[in-house]
Amino acid sequence: MHNATVEMAQSKTQHKKLWTMQIGFGPRCAALLDNDYESETVIQRHGFLETVVPSGLNPAEHLHPIYMSCTGCGLFLGSPEQEYADMLDGMCLKCFRELTDQTAYWYDMPPARKILKEGVRIRMYRDSKGKWHKLYGNFVDDNLGGVVNP
Repeated sequence: MHNATVEMAQSKTQHKKLWTMQIGFGPRCAALLDNDYESETVIQRHGFLETVVPSGLNPAEHLHPIYMSCTGCGLFLGSPEQEYADMLDGMCLKCFRELTDQTAYWYDMPPARKILKEGVRIRMYRDSKGKWHKLYGNFVDDNLGGVVNP
């Protein structure tokens, strides 16, 4: 999270303390109290001003997360985009790819896990303890009459 994003959010509220919150099972993020949260009120009693702290307030109900937005499209950034915001110039990955002309279809393809040579087949077998293993090779199937890799 950039300091400029936090400072801009703090300028919009009267509460300046930075909190953290977690939404669901997601990562913890920075948050601020909204302007509706009043932790203390000043009242006048018998000609004197008194500060009264109301009981039963839950500040978690008034927390709002601080999100960093893309400088290109205005959508909010995800965790990897926030982490690399300095290198991406505050843009989301989509806007950065469009800016650098990386829009070919193969940029969207996930990396290959394991590239096997043509003709190599995989067989699964179970060891004496019941654990499954992969076996790579050119196998002869008995039901095909000795033909290798049909």
